[in-house]
Amino acid sequence: MARRRTLPRALTDNTRNHYELLIAIGVCITFAGIFSTSYLAILEGARAPFQAWITGSTFF
Repeated sequence: MARRRTLPRALTDNTRNHYELLIAIGVCITFAGIFSTSYLAILEGARAPFQAWITGSTFF
């Protein structure tokens, strides 16, 4: 019976680790964006709490 050719085990583990690292970096960038947007909105809201609602202006 013919044997299938497979990739070496170390190469597949290395590739998997690379993808997991890229996913973790993407998650960190997403959380940093959420945090910075929330922080800037709260900071602007504390500076002028009702100005944006009355004038219809936006923070960003």
